[in-house]
Amino acid sequence: MKTTKYLSIYNELKNKILDGTFAIQSKLPSKRKLSSFYNVSVMTVDTAYQQLIAEGYVISYERKGYFVNDLPEHRFFDQPNMINRDNHQNQTTNIIERKKTTYFPHQIWAKISRKVLSDEMDMMDNQLDPEGLIGLRYEIKKYLEIYRGIIANVDQIVIGSGSQAMIQLIIAIIGRNYTFVMEEPGFPRLKSIIRHSGINLMTKEIDHQGIMIHQLNENQPTILHVTPSHQYPMGVIMPIARRIECLNWANSQHHRYILEDDYDSEFRYQGLPIPALQSLDQSSKVIYMNTFSKSLSPSLKINYLVIPKSLLNVYQDIKFSMPCSVPIFEQKVLMTFMKEQHFERHLNKVKKIYRKKALMIIEALREENHIQISGYESGLHMVLSFDPMINVKKMIKMINQKNLHLKRIDDYYDHRPKDCRDFMFEYAALSDTEISKTLKAIKESLHAM
Repeated sequence: MKTTKYLSIYNELKNKILDGTFAIQSKLPSKRKLSSFYNVSVMTVDTAYQQLIAEGYVISYERKGYFVNDLPEHRFFDQPNMINRDNHQNQTTNIIERKKTTYFPHQIWAKISRKVLSDEMDMMDNQLDPEGLIGLRYEIKKYLEIYRGIIANVDQIVIGSGSQAMIQLIIAIIGRNYTFVMEEPGFPRLKSIIRHSGINLMTKEIDHQGIMIHQLNENQPTILHVTPSHQYPMGVIMPIARRIECLNWANSQHHRYILEDDYDSEFRYQGLPIPALQSLDQSSKVIYMNTFSKSLSPSLKINYLVIPKSLLNVYQDIKFSMPCSVPIFEQKVLMTFMKEQHFERHLNKVKKIYRKKALMIIEALREENHIQISGYESGLHMVLSFDPMINVKKMIKMINQKNLHLKRIDDYYDHRPKDCRDFMFEYAALSDTEISKTLKAIKESLHAM
């Protein structure tokens, strides 16, 4: 047995537990299944599991298998791809993923990093503003004005590390009496962060235009979380009429706000970029949230808020109790990266790559009568919907057996629908070979039914 193999399996399983891919109390793959997947001995997998058990990540039940232990809440804050606890008994599609293709500009980033370390060592000793590095906030301000139609002052922009930091800051500003309303289906990770914060959370269904406003409570203090540029996971783009409905709803009472999550708005492949919902806001009702984890790298946990002017005074009163959690070095590197226009060039480059991948999928499935494709105009994923002629249970079984890069969208519901035929295809980080393999398997399975 090679130690490196056991450590590799151990690390991957641990990371999947920490980022929520394997939810609390969910059953983990058997030793035999993992040994086949990794092409190693059962003993190698057993050693990895024993280490996870020793460290408290996993618990083993005789004749039942291995399960994720009930970890402290903070382990699940600020982690991507968290699966809803309510769904832990359901088998998760594509439970372990291969190494992703990345287009991160390593050489440029390394060059800037060396320059920052060489020229600005004294900066590391400086006290950082709670809002974050002012130079980076200025670059974000310029970017938002040009590409998202958002006019904001630098003092409205606040930088933080990940979704947890942003949500905790919003809660600190507005208070704990508000109810968060999220789209159904929606982000399991964000739902978990809000619930673990002790805040009341409700989910409301979407239609082909986004969240349906008439479902919302008339009198309750509410934060409405929406993803209007590319709804997650269904890929719906909210039209202007529905955006105005959202703003009218927020404007009708003083204790209503909208949290616009613009998580992958940089990637628009057809037509012009759609301006942010915040750009339409004339009453300081929209809190804007975005991240660099989609546009640059998931490991670069730098998020930011644009706080509406109506809430700025409250933020100024509490900001020193909530210091910026992103290291000044990383902020300085990102600031330089944006200032020298590397960020813009990087986005232009990867948009061409992702558009090519999306067209590859659309073209390959164009003649398949039993599949509808949606949500491909923007973002980093699309939705494949199978018609009633297809046996979805068999399709799910095939996806699990062949480890395809499709995710069941019913895993993103609080209340799992009975007959969900939608699957999310997160293609952006996959190689062309992996995409082709997935497409071939889908077509073969359809023709076999």
